[in-house]
Amino acid sequence: MWCLVNLPNGTTSGVQCDPKKNSQECLEKVCNDLGIICETDYFGLIPVRDAEAAEGDECSAKQWINLRNPLSLHANDRSHPILLSLRVKFWVPAHLILQDSVRRLFYMQARQELLDGHISTSSWATAAHLTALLLQADGYSYDPDKVPANLNVMERASLTGTIDRRQLRRPSKRKCSETDIKRASIASSVTLEDATVETKPKNIYQEYIIRPKFEDVEPEPIPDNFIQMVAKEHETLSKIKMTASSAQYWVLEEISSLNGYGEEVFEGVTISEPSVRCKIDVNPHGLKISKGDEKFNVPFPAMKAAKAIKRSIRLTYMNEEHEEVNLELKLPNHRTAASLYRVVTEKQSFYCCETVRPIVTTQFIRDFKGTIVSMFNEDTELGKRYVFDIQRTCREVYDNARRILHSRGIEITKVQQECPQVQAEKLDQQLSQEAAESNKLERLVEERILEAVTCIICVDNQMDTMFLPCGHIAACRQCAEQCDRCPLCRANIECVQKAFLPPVLRTRRQSSSAQVAAVAVA
Repeated sequence: MWCLVNLPNGTTSGVQCDPKKNSQECLEKVCNDLGIICETDYFGLIPVRDAEAAEGDECSAKQWINLRNPLSLHANDRSHPILLSLRVKFWVPAHLILQDSVRRLFYMQARQELLDGHISTSSWATAAHLTALLLQADGYSYDPDKVPANLNVMERASLTGTIDRRQLRRPSKRKCSETDIKRASIASSVTLEDATVETKPKNIYQEYIIRPKFEDVEPEPIPDNFIQMVAKEHETLSKIKMTASSAQYWVLEEISSLNGYGEEVFEGVTISEPSVRCKIDVNPHGLKISKGDEKFNVPFPAMKAAKAIKRSIRLTYMNEEHEEVNLELKLPNHRTAASLYRVVTEKQSFYCCETVRPIVTTQFIRDFKGTIVSMFNEDTELGKRYVFDIQRTCREVYDNARRILHSRGIEITKVQQECPQVQAEKLDQQLSQEAAESNKLERLVEERILEAVTCIICVDNQMDTMFLPCGHIAACRQCAEQCDRCPLCRANIECVQKAFLPPVLRTRRQSSSAQVAAVAVA
């Protein structure tokens, strides 16, 4: 059976897999084609459905394929290939990513999330910095002649208020993946390298503008000089000669603290109390719960239990007063409830635990036929479906990747660890030191020139006479009239001729004399 897998960079990879085997085989083959020999645990697969099915069944856009279950579960027709999408499932900081190929896929998805507004900043200054990083990461060098003018009224209106970007945010990161897949055709072959070769847009800065979101505060209008802010940041990155690979690294580092990073959103209605809309954002650090007007965070270490029953899910956690609290929600359907249960459990295990516990790896369910057969044979594999597919925690993935790369003799890619601001400050300091040394050298040259054109007798006036017949220029006219012999060669002086120094030397001497006089007065 063939599987067509859409990648974050817009390309499509076709692999042939055995439908009776688990979906992990498909993921490994796709990663091998991309040159990824480890760190595959960061990625997951999402089934691609047509637009009508995706809109009619919202929960289908939230379902990660369980890689431990057979691939045939996602094939409606064996005669057609399975359409899947490769997306980042577990977002980790950039310094934990050891392979360039993995970092590139992380960047391509993060880039799309930023431009679509799913990952957002909280200020225009941060947005300008990230916009410049995206330009540098995509290979656009700073060119002052191509910096567009400030935004006009229509462009400012489109960025500030006419369209509420929050309404465009998908209820889940997977929803965005479905949209991205529909946007990129299967035959597409545009890559990051190709993008740098294509003709650049007329106003490339406007194509990369990132729009911040202001939560619980008054929205700030876009600055009048926002384009110039981006250009200044871009000039700084070009000045420190930041490579595209380093820029991709710092994009991932910068967004790790932003809203929407690695976040999956679920909405439901509370059960134990009057019906109140409740939104749960599951991110790498824990849960952000918005219940009515109440908002609070629940870190993963405070989570005690999660249980899903049909359309309902019950979360048990410890609050700030160290009291046990239960939160019961009713979700749109049982798939959404199962998805939330799985996301909370897997992310807590991945980010917080030293290893994945057996209670997670062994948990499974059975279909109706398998349940009937299991009544007579508990060890049967018929209809057995694993609930979780997580195999390693974040620490285990990192350690395993280092061992694999070391055993294969592959050098781990090292990226400049200093942030762009620190590099720019060091460069400015270096340029200041070079300028100071240059000024010091120039002052020394001026002093030597001043000495060279000063009368050697009175050491005050400028040389302006030549002794004949020896031809030496060594004194001013007042001193030359009092000399019978040349002070340099002691030859008899027959006559004195007026000499004219080059204009450059006269100008330098005059400026030097003025500087000395100014210093003396001071």
